[in-house]
Amino acid sequence: MVQCSRCHNLFIRFASAYLTATDHRLQYTHHPNAPQGQIGTTVNKRTTARFDSVRTTAIGNFIGLLSRATTADLAAARAWYADAGAFADSLRVSTGWNMEVACSVVSAFSPRVTWAHNKAKALQYAQGITPKGLRSHVDAADRCVREGFKGLKGPKTNAFARAIAGDSDAVVVDVWMCRAAGLLKADGTVKDAPTVVEYRAIADAIRSIAATPTVSMSPATLQALLWIVIRGKAD
Repeated sequence: MVQCSRCHNLFIRFASAYLTATDHRLQYTHHPNAPQGQIGTTVNKRTTARFDSVRTTAIGNFIGLLSRATTADLAAARAWYADAGAFADSLRVSTGWNMEVACSVVSAFSPRVTWAHNKAKALQYAQGITPKGLRSHVDAADRCVREGFKGLKGPKTNAFARAIAGDSDAVVVDVWMCRAAGLLKADGTVKDAPTVVEYRAIADAIRSIAATPTVSMSPATLQALLWIVIRGKAD
């Protein structure tokens, strides 16, 4: 486990050696063709090739980013979802929502905004004020009040809500995580919206690295750490 700045080089050597020895092909946590949360058996060659390509690139990039992580980054990563959960819990208390609804409403306002703006919009909504911005976010929040997690249709927002609620296996792949993974379009520019297969490949890369003996942290914490490093800040 990464514990201090002096451990970084040793950590990277061990992690890199482990991944290289397995040819960057650790056991899949999700089959590339399976429905979300299920293990599939039917393999489509094109889908599998894309899954493997994105996953391999992501693993290499993530290992490189971990070499830049500081002890402050690690502390921030360990606290990130706990702090987000505390904010969601404050909305639960003030509104009477259950925790699933509160976390889902927070996530509904997360696309394309900073965390500070995300919280401000969620707080306004909880106070009965319609936040400025995309109507689709308000519509999503309305669905979340009725349906909880099921009100979130995208894999990113759904995973974000679950991570805030304490699901340590939930992996959020937003535009910053696409950059961290090195996800590219055909023309070589950075791709900021992954396909379903690409999302699963990036999430699988994170879960695979998180499970290695030298890392040994939850996928959600590792994702938060990578997100902090690629952005250069935790908020």
